[in-house]
Amino acid sequence: MIRLPQNSSGASPAKPEGGSEAPDSLRLPLILSASAGIMIPLGFDPWGLAFLMPLAFMILALATDRCGFRRSLLLGWVFGLGVQGASLPWITLAAKNYLGIFVLDDPGSLSAWAAGIGLFLVWWPLSSLGWGFCLALVSLAPEASGARQRIWKCLGIIIFVALYEQYWPRLFPWSVGSGLATPEPSMGWVLLRQWGVEVASLVIAGSGFLAAHSFPLVFDFFDRRQRVVTLSRVWLLIPGLAVASLTLLPLPNRGSSPQLHEAGPEVVVSLVQPAIPLEDRHGSKWNELNEALISELHFVERIANRGGDPENSNVRYLTVFPEGMIPGVHDAGSLRRWAKMADFDQPLLSGVMVETAEGFANAVALIEPVRSGSGVRDYSVQLGFKKDLVPFGERIPGESIFEALGWKPPITGLVAGDRPIVFDLGSSENGFGVSICYEGLLPGTSRGLQESGAQWHVNVTEDLWYGNFLEPAQHLQLQRSRSLESSLPLLRCTNAGLTVAFDPQAFGQQTFLAYRNYWDEPTWQTIESAGEIVLEEEIGDTGTLQVRLRSHPQIRKGPFLEWPQGWAPILGGVWTLAGLLRIVLQRQRGLPRVD
Repeated sequence: MIRLPQNSSGASPAKPEGGSEAPDSLRLPLILSASAGIMIPLGFDPWGLAFLMPLAFMILALATDRCGFRRSLLLGWVFGLGVQGASLPWITLAAKNYLGIFVLDDPGSLSAWAAGIGLFLVWWPLSSLGWGFCLALVSLAPEASGARQRIWKCLGIIIFVALYEQYWPRLFPWSVGSGLATPEPSMGWVLLRQWGVEVASLVIAGSGFLAAHSFPLVFDFFDRRQRVVTLSRVWLLIPGLAVASLTLLPLPNRGSSPQLHEAGPEVVVSLVQPAIPLEDRHGSKWNELNEALISELHFVERIANRGGDPENSNVRYLTVFPEGMIPGVHDAGSLRRWAKMADFDQPLLSGVMVETAEGFANAVALIEPVRSGSGVRDYSVQLGFKKDLVPFGERIPGESIFEALGWKPPITGLVAGDRPIVFDLGSSENGFGVSICYEGLLPGTSRGLQESGAQWHVNVTEDLWYGNFLEPAQHLQLQRSRSLESSLPLLRCTNAGLTVAFDPQAFGQQTFLAYRNYWDEPTWQTIESAGEIVLEEEIGDTGTLQVRLRSHPQIRKGPFLEWPQGWAPILGGVWTLAGLLRIVLQRQRGLPRVD
């Protein structure tokens, strides 16, 4: 490899053209890049080692220091393999379950497992390649001496991490900054609330790259001939240390102390976790499933007014079932008939598969009991369709191209909604937003719900697709980060995942007043601080989490400081054009090329 001559700040001189590298010259950078990549998922739940994430980018900066475009592309790709490789347990399981149930009709078969593993082996390197392009483009930073070179690299990683998270095609988009979303109040909440999840990613990456400059061997990490350490670099370590400590420092909760029975309207929400196996939900046992759900619905109604609920006409009730829980395929008319057969007295929100003139839709239905003038019971039905569909699960990217080639994908594409889902309980002032499954982790969902008048956010999902190891906890953390960003309280109802109530209001008036898990705590427990309440720690348990909340919480839309829209593509284009121009000029001047 031929290096450009470097200056007296500690860089080594260029090797003569034609000089050879040791055969293992890439071994250490590759090991460091892979190790740094693995640190990123370790920063998420269930491990929660978020302090490792700035360190990961610091190590990545060291591994790619003084590397040209091609070597940075390789090392960035290896970094991506480490990041995405932690998805093996749940990507494989999700594909195996989906194809086994809907295509092969045998989720436990060898063919289903082979299909799941095969999909991961295709997805893993392609998804990881985005990090390779990110680091390759960072390598186009202008040559500079001392700390200026590191600051240029820091600016580059900020630009291209922003572009990666916004535009690189991924099955399940997620942001590095979501790792700061702890279950209990921490200083990480302040950054997420102030700037949002995506900017938190840039702070993590940028602070790590700055910290790399203070590392004693930054210029000669792979060249033992030089050792340059100056106190002037120490200040660059401060941002990385500050970011690493955010999740370790508790955030004092300044919320007002709630009263259990306050005057004014309240809402009691019952989050039901039925824990029904996937094979039963999507098989032929619809009658048994239907009977079990109706029995659960009546049980929740019986316990709703027990254990300390005041007899207050202002109290409104809502029972929530998870994603796709009502058996069969319905429309508004069939849902009304189902409700009459079930004969329940309180509003029910449930996921359901709906058939429309355009096709099938993953939807939610709010079914409310009403009485006519003659006293005959009836039900009103409001429907909302999932707006953002899962690639290769609910929609096929490029499906029209496949059909033009004469191949019909084995997965039926669903009909997408065209607006955020917002319902109300009794009046337009009691609006609440609904998202289905992974919609809750997308950056535009909470914003759309806020703009549509939602006061709190209900997410219905099914985490059994992903097994019981990594993804349920990570899926919850991604949704938790959006709750912190937007200030919308989160009520998350799963079939057999992690059913929780999360209040992001560490300052000002709390949203949740009390809770109970009726199986363990039949009496109401007063909530005295912001944070998370979990129904069951173990995946697959059944239960009902009931939460009392204010019907008019004090919601301040967030994040507080908006980041300029569209800045990353503009800066990325300028950066890339400037870098390519420098390469052309270097070649015209006959300077040696950096590999």
